Order: sequence, then structure tokens, then C-alpha cells
Amino acid sequence: MTLGDEPRTRGFWHSSAPGILAAVAAIITGVGGLLAVLLQLGIIGGGDERPPGVTATGTTGRPATSASVTGAVAEEPWSQAEAVWTTTEGTTIRMPARTMGFCINGGGGVYFDQRQNIAFEQMVSIDILRSDVALSFGGRADVRIVLTSGENLQGTIDAGCEFIGNPDTGRVNLYPDHMRKIEFVR
Repeated sequence: MTLGDEPRTRGFWHSSAPGILAAVAAIITGVGGLLAVLLQLGIIGGGDERPPGVTATGTTGRPATSASVTGAVAEEPWSQAEAVWTTTEGTTIRMPARTMGFCINGGGGVYFDQRQNIAFEQMVSIDILRSDVALSFGGRADVRIVLTSGENLQGTIDAGCEFIGNPDTGRVNLYPDHMRKIEFVR
């Protein structure tokens, strides 16, 4: 071995920098995900404040109606609304509506007819008319959604996604094939 053949050693930063960058990226991603979940659950964030003139429907115009079909004006803001689930067995489960989600992302609404996201806040009720078995390949659930505007929509949602809610007794997850109706009481 000659003097010019000595193995070269790499410095600390050359071998450790990629690992450090990966760790920092993982921490940033984790913190971002945690903040998104806390914001979605309403643990952090601005609550239910809206700019002047904006109603619970999200646009200037008609206010939200109560869960009854009487067309009465909502007296409570969405942050105070209650979701009432009725299962296929007839059991009712009550929870704060703001704690509800649908599908793994916990979104605050449903993806209707594979083309439109409709927020729970825009709804008076969801009726599950028929559903394929949960997790069946390409399974769909037929639903009727009554909007706060009074409009009735009939279409489908994914039967492979579950409704998620957080009543006082603990988290509940139910697929559409185990649900009959969800009402949003304001």
C-alpha cells in the first residue's frame, strides 16, 4: 500500500446529512398531520365564527333549518349541533355533529355520486336507502340527503367508507350497511 492508496474517510456531515433531513421531514409531516386532526375535531381553531352576513349554509342567503322538515330557522350554530345516528337495529347514538367524519380521512362530509363533496354542516339529514355490504368490491350505498336549503338529493356514497363520530362514551365507527339515518339537530 502506497501513500496515495489510503482509504478516504467521509466527514460527519457527508454521511449524516441525509438522515438528519429525513428525520426533520418526518417531524414536520407528523406535526402537520396532528394539527390537521386537532383542527378537524375542533380542539384547536377559531370555532364557528363567520363573516357578517354568512349563514350556516356557507353563503350569504337562507339560514340553516332544523332537523325537522318544518323549515324552521336554526337557533343553534353548527358548533352546537347534534348528530343523531339511527342504526339498522333501531339504536340511536347522539354526538356533537362537529365530531363526525366519513371515510378514513375523517372529512366533515360525504363524497356524493363520486363527484361532489357535501359538508355535514349543509345537511339536515342523510337517509341510507340501501347499501352493499361494507368493503364489498366497488360497493355503493344509495342515500337521500336533505340540505339546509330544502333541496333533496338522491344518489350514492362509498359503502366501503365508515361514518366516524365521537359521543361522550367514546369513538363510534359504522359502515353505511349498518346505518338507517343521520339527522343533524340544530
